[in-house]
Amino acid sequence: MPVLSARLSGTPIEKEYLRLEASLGRVEASGHPFDASLYPADVVSKVAREWQLRMVFEHRSSMVFAQLAQQLYEANAPLDMKIVMLRMAQDELRHAGTCADVIRALGGSPEPEAALEVVPLARHGERTAEERALRNVLYTTCLSEMVACARFVATIDVTRDPYLRDVQRALLADEVLHGQFGFHYLAWMQPWLDAHPGERASVERYLVHAFAILESELAPVGPFVSLTGAERALGANDPAAAREIFYATMEGAVVPGLERLGLAADASWRQRRRLA
Repeated sequence: MPVLSARLSGTPIEKEYLRLEASLGRVEASGHPFDASLYPADVVSKVAREWQLRMVFEHRSSMVFAQLAQQLYEANAPLDMKIVMLRMAQDELRHAGTCADVIRALGGSPEPEAALEVVPLARHGERTAEERALRNVLYTTCLSEMVACARFVATIDVTRDPYLRDVQRALLADEVLHGQFGFHYLAWMQPWLDAHPGERASVERYLVHAFAILESELAPVGPFVSLTGAERALGANDPAAAREIFYATMEGAVVPGLERLGLAADASWRQRRRLA
């Protein structure tokens, strides 16, 4: 497999990137160095590997947002929606670079092997451009990114290492926007949905499928092993907590939020199953 790299080019483009990075950051860079001597070496290595996986995931997410921006073009979305979606694609690439910095700090390799091909975003058959974009915005932001936000919050609550806590706060600052985007887009789409009741019903049927797919991806199934104190202090992945967070986020935030914006999300959640 190819190697995913966060290296910069060394050309004048690098200066433009650094200006962009400085302008978009919502949280100041951590002033705390990472001190590996405070933790067992095997735990530090485990957490470094988890950040390698996160680096790959962030890079893939940038591809998703970039393609979703194209679908917003096709759906004739407002200018600000298209621009912010492109910014969100940039965020995910910037996050991949942040992950590489963390991996270096933890003594790991910041160049993991990864599949780098672009996986095409769903086109949803013969749906209109408006419905296609709405479906993918809902899945990517209202559903997936909202769970990511909740996981970051829960992890920050237990992370005690100051360097890693600061980095997680910086990533969360961007993820909040990513999770909110879809609800704002859905609010803007209300007149279109009111004029197209068939498409509204189609989106609600899609949610039956979307909820089931997301559950299979983001709600790990046990048995689970309890984390050690050192693992918690470093913000290690906690599958048991991830499962609880998924259901709490869906039932406490996502479904009620979609309901308030006119979608029968509660019924879709209760009926969730793969439709294809």
